Amino acid sequence: MQVPASLIPLLDLGVIEEVIRPVMSGKEAEVFLVISNGERCIAKVYKDAQNRSFKQRSQYIEGRKTRNTRDQRARARRTKHGRAEEEQAWRSTEADMLDRLGRAGVAVPRLYAFVEGVLVMELVAGPDGTPAPRLVEADLTPGEAQDLFHRLLREIQRMLCAGVVHGDLSDFNILLTEDGPVIIDLPQAVDPAHNRNARSLLIRDVRNLTSFLSRYIPDLRKTHYGEEMWVLYERGELHPDTRLTGRRPKRESGNIDVDALADEIAAAFKEEQRRRESLGLPPRKPVRHYPRTSAPAPEPAPEKKRRRRRRKGASSDASSAPAPAPKPKPKPQPKPQQQSTQNSTAPKKRRRRRRRRSGTGNDPKTS
Repeated sequence: MQVPASLIPLLDLGVIEEVIRPVMSGKEAEVFLVISNGERCIAKVYKDAQNRSFKQRSQYIEGRKTRNTRDQRARARRTKHGRAEEEQAWRSTEADMLDRLGRAGVAVPRLYAFVEGVLVMELVAGPDGTPAPRLVEADLTPGEAQDLFHRLLREIQRMLCAGVVHGDLSDFNILLTEDGPVIIDLPQAVDPAHNRNARSLLIRDVRNLTSFLSRYIPDLRKTHYGEEMWVLYERGELHPDTRLTGRRPKRESGNIDVDALADEIAAAFKEEQRRRESLGLPPRKPVRHYPRTSAPAPEPAPEKKRRRRRRKGASSDASSAPAPAPKPKPKPQPKPQQQSTQNSTAPKKRRRRRRRRSGTGNDPKTS
């Protein structure tokens, strides 16, 4: 077969010796059957960003950070360099997750190499040596489905204890072997300590699993393993061997110890004042301290009288009585038209002034 261009560097470096055939092509990558170190392995070649069909990628990459602050700023600004670094981080995430989960004892393929953006990992084979079938292709009995569900639930539980949420778990990325199920496809996996969407992704993973297997076990539709698992994880009570019941967890009461909270605020304020004093900065204004819960509540202020606010000097009896209805204002009467004599007398006055200045003409006042 014609060797893909993305696998040629691995052939030149000796990471793989031969490319046998393609296995499948998904929405994220193409999978090839290759020979590496004399064994049959899987080479996963990721597609370019414009050729992938993975939806809502932003909720998976939240919280992923790099030690290089320049790369982190470039990612935030969505520059060309930032997009390239984000693409490289997306491809390398699966290699990191496979290594972490393999050390935690989760049933995932073994990682062999990650070179030039290509992932070389263990071939998960079936009884005949061919690639193992997916869960969507299986035909199960109710007993087999029950055993498979609890096995997968324990794997999800181990993943969460290791700080990983798959994020896209379904019957398409679970392989069935003689030793049990194996979980694959982890480039979108998230860290629940840094991603705010981890809870909803975990619940969706468990819901996808129960929805598929409920066709064999109808009672699974009533379970709430995802919500229970997350509540135990938040409390720090989740362990790989914790027994789950599947019941919806009860919400904790919202009672808050106000006294302890006030003490913490006061201690933090004192510490800040000491820090500012050591730096030579002026002290901050004191924060408002709320009263203790044991202290009696202050008496309410006396209600001001409405009538006294409106008009001063009114009696208390008048303020309690209802205000009289306002009288309607009389309509303004049209004013009689007045004859203006200013315009008629103005020219005569101007002519008299001119005569007095020039000394000509008969002025009736001087004659």
